[in-house]
Amino acid sequence: MRRLPAVAASILSALSFALAAAPAAAPPAPVRDKTRPAAGVPATPAEAAAYEATPSYDETLAFVRRLAAVDPSIKLGFYGVSGQGRPMPYVVVSKERAFEPAAAARLGKPVALIVSGIHSGEIDGKDAMLAIARDWAYGKDRVLLDGATVVWIPIFNVDGHENSSPYNRPNQDGPKRGMGFRTNAAGLDLNRDHMKLASPEMRALVKLVAAWRPQIHVDNHVTDGCEFAWTLTYGVAEAPVAPAPIDAWLKAHLPAALDEVHRAGYKTGPYVELEDGNDPSKGFGSGPSEPRFSTAYFTLRNAVSILVENHSYKPYKDRVRANEAFLRGLLREIGRDPHALVAASAAAARQEVALGRPDAPPSTIALKYENDPKADTIRFDVYRRSLGTSVVTGKPIVAYERGVEDPIDVPWFHRLHVSLAVPRPRGYVVRPGWPQIEERLRAHGLVVRRLAAPAEVEAETLRVDDLQLEGRSYQGLVGARGKISRRAARVVVPAGSLFVPADQPDFAVAANLLEPESPDSLFAWGLLDSVAERKEYIDPRVLEAWVREALKDPKTAEAWKAALAEPRFAADERARYLWWYQRTPYYDRTIGEFPYVRLTAVPSSWKLDPAPGGAR
Repeated sequence: MRRLPAVAASILSALSFALAAAPAAAPPAPVRDKTRPAAGVPATPAEAAAYEATPSYDETLAFVRRLAAVDPSIKLGFYGVSGQGRPMPYVVVSKERAFEPAAAARLGKPVALIVSGIHSGEIDGKDAMLAIARDWAYGKDRVLLDGATVVWIPIFNVDGHENSSPYNRPNQDGPKRGMGFRTNAAGLDLNRDHMKLASPEMRALVKLVAAWRPQIHVDNHVTDGCEFAWTLTYGVAEAPVAPAPIDAWLKAHLPAALDEVHRAGYKTGPYVELEDGNDPSKGFGSGPSEPRFSTAYFTLRNAVSILVENHSYKPYKDRVRANEAFLRGLLREIGRDPHALVAASAAAARQEVALGRPDAPPSTIALKYENDPKADTIRFDVYRRSLGTSVVTGKPIVAYERGVEDPIDVPWFHRLHVSLAVPRPRGYVVRPGWPQIEERLRAHGLVVRRLAAPAEVEAETLRVDDLQLEGRSYQGLVGARGKISRRAARVVVPAGSLFVPADQPDFAVAANLLEPESPDSLFAWGLLDSVAERKEYIDPRVLEAWVREALKDPKTAEAWKAALAEPRFAADERARYLWWYQRTPYYDRTIGEFPYVRLTAVPSSWKLDPAPGGAR
């Protein structure tokens, strides 16, 4: 799941793999397999295939059904339908058979959401969890279920999973008989869709999330790029991206889960995004902050979120076993003090609600982050390397001697600081007629209330000027940017408008959708471009008559003369037309104005629908 520019990353990875400066040294001795199933216990499909293959969609479901038939604490269900019509499976594992969200909530135990196959070629987590679930079904390690209700998505991108080929992942060592494709059937990367919800798969997932309210989320991936000894790498959202209680829980409990991987015989380290693809000594960063990615999105929803990125150049068996060890270790750590996780998530949610109350002191909402220039030093277990010249590009390219460790101390950039924040509103009011906004607010499970009558509110209006569209599409959309301005005003909003209150736990999701400067706002994704489009025009002949009359005013004539003194303006027919059109009473003053306002105060009494909206 590299986040280098796609073409550069793929070229770098493929060439560094192919152009090793010397024959690869013998790989490390394989880790002794201590977890083969006992007599009478079925092997997982991957185990039965000696990790040469991962089971198909149908084979995966058949194995889960087999486990559910043995163990009544395992239940298979479906939570949506993919673009190609496949039911999307999820598995609930609960000692108490709490197979519905309300029943699980009554237990007071944390809900752990474990997702595999969002990039379906990166499927290690599925086979890891199949082994863990098999053990649960046959009586092994059931203590791991004492501390949590597990909601497990074995294959998220089900359509990509079935688009399998040995050639889908050129930088990945297996499963050799075939790997799924990165995107869904429509070519969308589902790990860029957590906010905009362009895919049926992601709309189904966020509905599931809104219902179950997991306190912890794990997203299992595979990464390439650099060559090093770590089999499993990890990424988390730290403070200030994460609320303080979430950050504290991670710092206290993640090391113990990683220790389980070490005890299994595999090395771990932070997720690696090299500062310089040809020079590991310059250090690396470790993870995203934009909520289009799962790690940041679930953090907005007050959950601990952990990104697992197994190292693609390691054999499939080692990756699956390392992934399995981590998940076992994490569930074991949760079980040592389940209340601590529930309390951390609840404290983060209470904090968000308190900050959004109508009488709360002023505060801000962060929209963008940047790497803090202060870095920690970390021992990077990178392989021996040399710099050569690429036959393909003619540029320098690094080559690694796989298996020959040459550790170096490097800067590790994992702390972020806020680079853009805006004052926290008391909520938003969205005018009717914008289904693309309402549908997403409700799909995310946010509480919204509909105005039963017009209301006059103290608010800030938002406007975009100088709209600019990106040069090409990304994820099927053409992004937008522009100069954003805010203006305090007393505004009348019509009946049927939607009120999005700020005193709700997931309000940060609403803010990142509606604040246009957010990198994952509906505006930034190009979903609100029509606000800046001119819908009407004035015939030049009609304008001509109006202008001749207007020029009789000396001040207007002087302003026109000054404008014409600028040669570029004087030569621009369109600019001259707009200069005059904007001065007529016929010009549409709403051009550039967003169809929602930021509330600076909540009216003490206004007529709202009696029941909350959103997912309720």
